[in-house]
Amino acid sequence: MDNLFQNNSGETSEHPPREMLLLFVDGELQAKEAAQLEAHLEACWPCRVKTQKVQDAIADIIEFDDQVLTPRLNPPQGWRNFDRKLNQLVAASGKQPLRSRLFGSLGRFLPSSHLFMLPRYLVRSAGVLILLALIVTLVIRLRHEPTVSASQFLANAIEAQALQTRTTPDPVVHQRLQVRRKDQTRDASVNFEIWNDTRNSRVREFLTDGNQSIPIPASASTVKDQTRNPGGDLISELEQVLKANHMDPARPLSAASYQSWHNTLQHQQDEVTRSKLPGGVDVLTLRTVPASPVNVGQIAEAVFVVRAKDWEPSELRLNVHAETGNRIYELTEDLSEVLNLAQVDPKIFGNETIASAPAPKASPQMSPASSPLAKLNPGIVPLVTQPVASADLEVEALRLLNQAGADLGEQISVKRTSAGLLEITGIVETDKRKSEIVSALAPLVSNPSVRIDIQTVAEAVAKQTSNKPTPLPSTRAVEITSNTMAAEPDLRAYFSGKGKDTDEAIRQYASRIVSLSGRAMDHLWAMKRLLNQFSPEEVRALTPEARNKWISLIRSHARSYQQTSESLRRELHPVFFPTQSLGIASEGSAITDIDDLTHLVNQLFELGSSNDRVIRSAVTSSSGGVMTTVTKTPQFWQSLKNAESLAARIAH
Repeated sequence: MDNLFQNNSGETSEHPPREMLLLFVDGELQAKEAAQLEAHLEACWPCRVKTQKVQDAIADIIEFDDQVLTPRLNPPQGWRNFDRKLNQLVAASGKQPLRSRLFGSLGRFLPSSHLFMLPRYLVRSAGVLILLALIVTLVIRLRHEPTVSASQFLANAIEAQALQTRTTPDPVVHQRLQVRRKDQTRDASVNFEIWNDTRNSRVREFLTDGNQSIPIPASASTVKDQTRNPGGDLISELEQVLKANHMDPARPLSAASYQSWHNTLQHQQDEVTRSKLPGGVDVLTLRTVPASPVNVGQIAEAVFVVRAKDWEPSELRLNVHAETGNRIYELTEDLSEVLNLAQVDPKIFGNETIASAPAPKASPQMSPASSPLAKLNPGIVPLVTQPVASADLEVEALRLLNQAGADLGEQISVKRTSAGLLEITGIVETDKRKSEIVSALAPLVSNPSVRIDIQTVAEAVAKQTSNKPTPLPSTRAVEITSNTMAAEPDLRAYFSGKGKDTDEAIRQYASRIVSLSGRAMDHLWAMKRLLNQFSPEEVRALTPEARNKWISLIRSHARSYQQTSESLRRELHPVFFPTQSLGIASEGSAITDIDDLTHLVNQLFELGSSNDRVIRSAVTSSSGGVMTTVTKTPQFWQSLKNAESLAARIAH
């Protein structure tokens, strides 16, 4: 039987690595290793052929040197000591660059003075090319420092932070951060700290100045007396930027917050690099640039830095597009720790209501092994009593799902059961998407009143029974395969003579219109679900913080609907309404109470749904009958603007 050979990584193989063949041909193996290799070569045709190729390549190099290089190269006087001096210079300056290492390796086979003439004759010898490729591959392999993809970068960082909260009872995340704002007019900075009670959905923020801490209200935008709250305007500004970009103001320097923004980008350029901080700490840096132009208030570039040893975030830089020039916000970590709630000074949270109510009496049918927490974390045996999830905790779950973009058409549901549990269930298409959603819900994993069950389609199909099929997640596939549509005459008149295939242009335009309209409907359905999640009485019973979160979610979707509808109108304008003014939607009067908000959301849903039906009937294929469309009517144009005005009012 062939002997086993070991490669550089420590793995064994029945065939020797190429490096050992090179050493064997060069006579540099020890006697015992050479004898073993000779015995192997006698019985192994592939390795014998490889060895012969190495010998042939070396023979070609020697012949190349004797017949081509040596007769033609006569180095000028004074160059005789060039190699020695160059090597001394490199040694004095530190680590050799890649090119020097490569030429140094080649110097073993060719005189160094001949290397400068090598490229001219390289194509004459296939053996030289093979040897060069082998050497370059080895050098690159030695110098290569593997990096991770952007998705793996974020997944590792999220998992590292989630692990800290999972292993700490009643975890409270405490961070001390420095925030700097730079633009063309000013450079401001402020220090502040965040206390985040992840289990009970409580967040407290303080401005810090030396040993003095100044509490920031629940919404930094309510800070009015800047003399008593220095830096409050900067915190308020940062909070608005984070919210506008679907990031988490409660944990601004976190991978989950960064991923929430990252998931909203349809196309982007990601770059992961490894470097060292001035103190010698190894870090990984993720740089993300949206591929398409961004609007005012949106992030034009983001840089996220984590420590390589533990994936702990250390810095976040946001380049935000503004009307007067871009603004840069830099968040730097001074301290990050996860504490038990019992270790936190009670004065931090004061008398704020917690999200979980006192636990009820134990159910006699429930055992520790069968409890939801035991199923989620098999290694943990909880108490028999089961805490009850509150409406505030339900709102927090909805907020986390919104950050992951999991409330736009995916089969994700959040509900409280009669037993007091908060169940978050869903079916998604891929393992990657499942990982993203579970990571977004990481702050709730350690809560005993929460049960999370997210499955992929493959997992759901494997579990389904013959009499109870599992529904698959609904997806929107927009593909217009026919130009037989009500708006065809208008589209053909517009695209004819544009210098490209008219039918293909019509098909692409129709697909784009239907996709935009469908995206707008996603936000309307999300608003509708949020509205139906709680009764008006339940909304009024929420704590002020939870109620503000719920309203913010509705406002966020209203703002997104408004922006998508404006994009839709810009697409429709040149084809159907070239004489109309685009204009901007007006906001109208402010909303005064929950009933007013409910009425406006329902009104917007009906109006937006009607507009969607008109668009689809105009640009999707018809099987026959009367071909009519109302897309060119002034009433439809006004209906689009009315829907945008309603959305603007809700968002305001």
